[in-house]
Amino acid sequence: MLAAVACLGLSSCGDFLAIEPKTFVSEDNFWNEKTDIDQMVTGVYVKMQSDAVIRRCIVWGEVRSDNIGDGLKTSEYTDLYRTLKEYLLSTNTFTSWYDFYSVINQCNIIIARAPEVSKIDPVYTQSDVNATIAEMSFLRDLCYFYLVRAFKDVPYYTNPVQSDEDATPIAATDGDVIVRALIADLESVVTSALKAYPKDTGRYYNSTVNRVTQNAIYALLADLCLWDNQYQKCIDYSQKVIDAKLAEYKEDYAGKSTSTSTGNLTLYKWSEDTGDGYPLYPCYSGNEFGNDFNTIFSSTGNSFESLFELAFTYDGSDNRYVRNTACAALYGNHYLSGGNDGQGYLGVYESVSSSPKTSQTVFDHDHDCRYYANIGVSGSGTSTKAYTNKFVAEEVSIESVTGKELPFEATVYSVSGDYDNHNWIFYRLTDVMLMQAEALIEKAQYDRQDPRDNNGTQLTDGSGNKIYDEDLRKAFGLIYAVNRRSYMTNSATTTPTGVLKISDAPTRIQLRELCMKERRRELMFEGKRWFDLLRRCHREGTPDYIKSAVPAKSGGTTPVNYEAFFWPYNKTELKCNSLLEQKAYYGDSDDEGSFKSTN
Repeated sequence: MLAAVACLGLSSCGDFLAIEPKTFVSEDNFWNEKTDIDQMVTGVYVKMQSDAVIRRCIVWGEVRSDNIGDGLKTSEYTDLYRTLKEYLLSTNTFTSWYDFYSVINQCNIIIARAPEVSKIDPVYTQSDVNATIAEMSFLRDLCYFYLVRAFKDVPYYTNPVQSDEDATPIAATDGDVIVRALIADLESVVTSALKAYPKDTGRYYNSTVNRVTQNAIYALLADLCLWDNQYQKCIDYSQKVIDAKLAEYKEDYAGKSTSTSTGNLTLYKWSEDTGDGYPLYPCYSGNEFGNDFNTIFSSTGNSFESLFELAFTYDGSDNRYVRNTACAALYGNHYLSGGNDGQGYLGVYESVSSSPKTSQTVFDHDHDCRYYANIGVSGSGTSTKAYTNKFVAEEVSIESVTGKELPFEATVYSVSGDYDNHNWIFYRLTDVMLMQAEALIEKAQYDRQDPRDNNGTQLTDGSGNKIYDEDLRKAFGLIYAVNRRSYMTNSATTTPTGVLKISDAPTRIQLRELCMKERRRELMFEGKRWFDLLRRCHREGTPDYIKSAVPAKSGGTTPVNYEAFFWPYNKTELKCNSLLEQKAYYGDSDDEGSFKSTN
């Protein structure tokens, strides 16, 4: 059972029980109707929307990576500043896992109570129960996956804590064991989840995107299997998502437009790909670029490409119902009247904000729409800071020049919008496509897409036909499609020069790096980059990749071993849970002085 694992920040371990309204979670007169279950399910989503959860999604998944640097206000936020400098203490507020375990426990309670309610209320059928269990299992397991990637080994429990007798100490379980348990759990419930919900009429809410569906569960399964090196499973679960989105495209969108110039969904594929292609929004629409960014990340959100995102809804005026205060605080409120450019706590690391095509930059060419859509710059001289537009910009506009192919210098670029009502996206289609590409690369039989013998001659079969590694070629096709849709060109029909070619990455090593780089460009600032780097080190069994990829930031240090990549356990949690032991690397990391910074 749970050992005060969510007592963090509370005055005593027993206070954990106060996080759930006892009249809801334990009184027999509450758990009688389907509406009681619905009320509790809604409460889980509200907890997921909390500022504390979204901040940790950003800080745990992004801040320590090579995407994030100092912002104009970073030094004002002590714990965030120390995180950027890799000076992690057990007193750091971001070591608190309270809010994640609060979600986990409420999911456990609902999973336990749902079958009981179905016996009382005939309206709540067995299929409803199964769907509820699948939905809550996803949210619980998503929280556990965040905890494993943040702390590695954490207390793991699936029984509800509803009374003092339930709250007993529990030791940490090995993170890899937890991941395999999560995979088994989701595999057992995924087919019970709804494929879609009835369409909502509201502009700012869409249950099929804002609640858990089979697509969302398959996306999480693919992510978990990729972490656990179960590559074929990752490929299979990713394909289920891709197939479902392609079928949805053919049913609801195909034939509405034959040109990317309208901004409608378009099938993108590499010329040598034999499949149908991948339905994605083009960056070009009318006479402007940025359509893909605006469709996916505007305050309306809930795009076709989304698989699961939390809706921060509002009524179209200043009377918002739920504000995304975490993104507004960390990424900035650049668009408030009066001009507060760059006033978020976080900035963008130099190699990310540097102009494309220069040395050591993330963006290889100046036609990549994502560079201009994602990144803004404020200030001048030594006060110049780059910041993110993602999750805070309502709209970007990159104007084309009639009759000319870009470069970007020939365009007009502007950003506008509202800063605190953007949805937080957990999974979207291109994320899953690139997961599949990564798994295909690792699973591939050969080290080249066109394998050679010792003399450099391409291998052939018994009939003299050239042999190709189809896994590597399919991986390239996935990466190509993601990259191609963000390539700015005035031509809606021809393939411009400069797009990706398989000759750019003919070997497994080169393709692996291309996939990592494409994930970085596509998913920048979405709480993915640090976890991507960590997954690479987890796979290779060495800290070398992160040590080479992530530089020391402005006088800070870099992590020196695998244990250092994970957060220390919180000081208060260690006091509450007698079976939880601090990681050896951190030692007495609650001291204001230095702890083990080298090993």
